[in-house]
Amino acid sequence: MKVYLDIFRKKAADAESYRQGFEIEARPGMVVLDALHIIQEGLDPTLAYRYSCRGAICGSCAVRINGQAALACKTQLLPLAAHGPIVIDPLANLAVIKDLICEFAPFWEAYDRVRPYLVRQHEQHDERLPWEEAMTAPQLDQFERCCDCIKCAACFSDCPKRAADPNFIGPAASVQLYKFFFDPRDNAHEWRVVLAGASGGVKDCDRHANCVRVCPKDVRPLRAINFIRQELPR
Repeated sequence: MKVYLDIFRKKAADAESYRQGFEIEARPGMVVLDALHIIQEGLDPTLAYRYSCRGAICGSCAVRINGQAALACKTQLLPLAAHGPIVIDPLANLAVIKDLICEFAPFWEAYDRVRPYLVRQHEQHDERLPWEEAMTAPQLDQFERCCDCIKCAACFSDCPKRAADPNFIGPAASVQLYKFFFDPRDNAHEWRVVLAGASGGVKDCDRHANCVRVCPKDVRPLRAINFIRQELPR
């Protein structure tokens, strides 16, 4: 089956962007990443994009497909082609370096703001971690989901609040905040409460839920945000 792809192009960070179309022959089972490989290897070797594992684990190949962030290695071609040209763009809310490659510095800066690690006053063995007292069953389920985050930035890309307010930490950083917010081993809980309720914290989330729709791992960032908000001072 012939498949037409309409791809965003930009030769350099300071260059003008344009769009370029490619037509390829697609077979059942092919994904968008396969199409990008075919284009780069046989039609235009200058096409730039990111990928690594090809198994929806590393998150490197996230792009916007028909207006919505998704993993190129996980998105089937033929179901999309049945509805017309497949439009490929770089992730939103990030500056473009070249073609489909973005500068991830703002994503990692937001990530670092939440101190995504355990803060300990003393390194000592925890004889018994009181998870049952620290979290309800739904909260523990969300904790396990948060551990599945692959930092692909799909949620960051499609977050309208982040687009409107660059100070907002975004869904992915909120997921990392959640992982330690309820952790009985962490000694920075009060600091995390202040961060969550401050300007740019989870309290500023407008609950569009785009993050839930685009997450390739069903992490449900908005659910994590809502659990944190329930614990904040009124």
